[in-house]
Amino acid sequence: MNLSVGHFTHSMHIARPNRHFFGNYGHLFFSVFYFFPLYRSWNIHTHVEIACELLAYIVFVFIYCKALKYPSNKVLPLISVMVFICILTTQITPGTSTLFGYIAYFIGFCFIGFVRWLMLTLLLLSIAGVTLLFIPVNDWAYFIGPALVVSLGLFSFGYVEYKDRVHSDVTRKSKEQIQQLAKIAERERIARDLHDLLGHSLSSISLKSELASKFIAAGLLEKADTEAQEVAKLARVALSEVREAVSGMQLLGLTAQLDVMASRLQDKGVKVHKEVKYGAISAQKESCFCFVAKEAVTNVLKHSNASQIKISLNEQSNYHQLTVEDDGQVGSVIWGNGLRGIKSRIEELGGHIHINTTYGYKLVAQLPK
Repeated sequence: MNLSVGHFTHSMHIARPNRHFFGNYGHLFFSVFYFFPLYRSWNIHTHVEIACELLAYIVFVFIYCKALKYPSNKVLPLISVMVFICILTTQITPGTSTLFGYIAYFIGFCFIGFVRWLMLTLLLLSIAGVTLLFIPVNDWAYFIGPALVVSLGLFSFGYVEYKDRVHSDVTRKSKEQIQQLAKIAERERIARDLHDLLGHSLSSISLKSELASKFIAAGLLEKADTEAQEVAKLARVALSEVREAVSGMQLLGLTAQLDVMASRLQDKGVKVHKEVKYGAISAQKESCFCFVAKEAVTNVLKHSNASQIKISLNEQSNYHQLTVEDDGQVGSVIWGNGLRGIKSRIEELGGHIHINTTYGYKLVAQLPK
């Protein structure tokens, strides 16, 4: 909401563009009470007075309808004109007690803070003033009573409309922010999934391609051909995983994934000790462990000089635990996109992850049952 005029008004319009005609202007029907005094004392009014009353009403309604389409921070001059019309017209008809209420509605909606109450006070003083100046003493109660009741009532409606509009605006903006955050989260999830899916496969493809080049340079064509076939196989597997991820299908089972990763480590000359003992586990947690294992093994293939690695998955009393441990020399751990991604996955499922580099590299991921 944009504030202006010393932060005492706002820029909202009273008339809502998405509201039907009756919703914006239907309340003007009650302004016909303006003509009740004229109807009851028709014979004592001159034609000039009747014409003036009709003209004053038409001008008032015209300005009121025009003000409905104005931003609230620009309606003060129009409100002043409507007050002036009511003060002048009260000299010839007490029907203006109804019109004062429509001004109060604007005050309740358009102004904020103490200025709202100051403007209401000035309006009530105007009603009291015209009562003392233009209304016979015997008719004071019949004028000031309805004028105060209608003004305070419509002022309350204007204030409630303002609060409802602010709430609707805040709700709309909150929904837009939620939708925007959801889009950002979805993009981050897709980026993380692609990294987790393809990081390991592409690293293996790169490694085997280098081996094939070295074998060709050494004249070992059969070994080079074997590595080339492995590259093709890895590429097909990677393509299959991407297709399954896109279509929402479940990836390979956790045990099968660990077998594939163990095979790739052995291709690099790393001795693998694998221990898998776990009971029932949800597909979501199984998929999470797959990504964690892939990231850990990818880091070994790319950065480690380890000669052996131990991969274990076991079941404790309250949680499942995946451990990937090697004997490579490790300095400080850099939390790149891959590690941050698996950490985020683990924490989303209520688990936690721990990395220790005191004796080689050890990654422990736990998920609650």
